[in-house]
Amino acid sequence: MTHPLPASAVSLALLIAGCHSAPHPNSAGNNGTSVSVDIEGARELEIKMARNYFVKNTVTDIADPRIMTAEAFDAIFGMATTMGADGKPTDIDFQREFVIAVILPETTMATEVIPVRLEKDGNGGITLVYRRAVGAEQSFTTRPFAAIIVDRSESGPVELKEMK
Repeated sequence: MTHPLPASAVSLALLIAGCHSAPHPNSAGNNGTSVSVDIEGARELEIKMARNYFVKNTVTDIADPRIMTAEAFDAIFGMATTMGADGKPTDIDFQREFVIAVILPETTMATEVIPVRLEKDGNGGITLVYRRAVGAEQSFTTRPFAAIIVDRSESGPVELKEMK
């Protein structure tokens, strides 16, 4: 016979789980509010992040946020392998996928680029809506970015929209 947990233990477990849960990559806004961006005839695409990369310090700007080849990707990004199970850079198969990159200017502020929504409109264009989360000042500079992996079947002109 099993004994049910006391209500206080269940409440504590839910509180701990809530503190460790991450927002869904398609959610946005502050304090849990969501933001909807209406693009006529659009359908939402999956947001798949490329992790454990960094923007090379030789890169000042990119002409097109679409990165279609491994060579173009390697010219912009370097691998940032770390210890642990999640330390390996995300594999990208450029035969079947491409990358949409948002690269912000160098800053001393702790800054994160957070993808909010990725949509394909009725004309074949792709819009990536993102927001910038700025934290405390750091003693070093960083190059905030986000790299989104997209199925090549969804290829089309890309527009980046920053949510203010």
